[in-house]
Amino acid sequence: MNTFLIKKTIGYLLTAGHKYGHRIHSPFVYDLIQSVFRAKPSKSVFKKIEKRRKCLLNDSTEIKIQDFGAGSKQNASNCRKINYIASTSLSDGKYAKLLYNLVHRYQPQTVLELGTSLGISTAYLACGAPDAKIISLEGAESIAEYAKETMKQCEVDNVKIIVGNFNDTLSSALEELGSVDCAFIDGNHTKEATLRYFEQIFPYCNSNTVLIFDDISWSEGMNEAWKTIIADERVTVSVDLCQKGLVFFREGIIKQDFVIRY
Repeated sequence: MNTFLIKKTIGYLLTAGHKYGHRIHSPFVYDLIQSVFRAKPSKSVFKKIEKRRKCLLNDSTEIKIQDFGAGSKQNASNCRKINYIASTSLSDGKYAKLLYNLVHRYQPQTVLELGTSLGISTAYLACGAPDAKIISLEGAESIAEYAKETMKQCEVDNVKIIVGNFNDTLSSALEELGSVDCAFIDGNHTKEATLRYFEQIFPYCNSNTVLIFDDISWSEGMNEAWKTIIADERVTVSVDLCQKGLVFFREGIIKQDFVIRY
């Protein structure tokens, strides 16, 4: 039982701003709530992706993986079944649609993902921004093979999956992209690694970039990393959704931090 997460979730539910944007005075954040958080795309858009998710949830194949990060949230073993990974590691439908809505609204030309897993979140990003160049990094080769099959099954052709330790692959991926309009950081869930990724990615960001951090309330370390990032003077807008955190670098906006019910 993750007592830290439970405590943070309770605090979030008690303090989060209204999900409809009541009393939000920032035009940018109000638009974010209305056009991203509240957007309801047709379920048919995700039919192939969710069919693939169901297939993964029913796959009992056991694979060996090499985990370079903080480890599984549920299982420290390096032998795991695909359905176990699918049930514990994939973004659920609610947050996967958030990724889709974000890239669909802002249409980034370049997208970076740290932590491909089985490829469900990757497919949602690709579906929302079909013209973007997407690079997704995955540490475990055995998992990456399933992610590549997910891309095939979902008919996604704008994603490049790179396998290896992020310490070895992130720099070259950033150089290949040239700039980062959107990044989903769902890899090594430690304070030190998260802050390091932020610093590595920032030089490639622009005023329209959005960084999405996963599991900001998972542990004390991740929460400390989140607090450090949003306190950075380079960040102008941050949005805490409890499970995920969004960071923007918009120009002409007074620095503000929001906690919003999602």
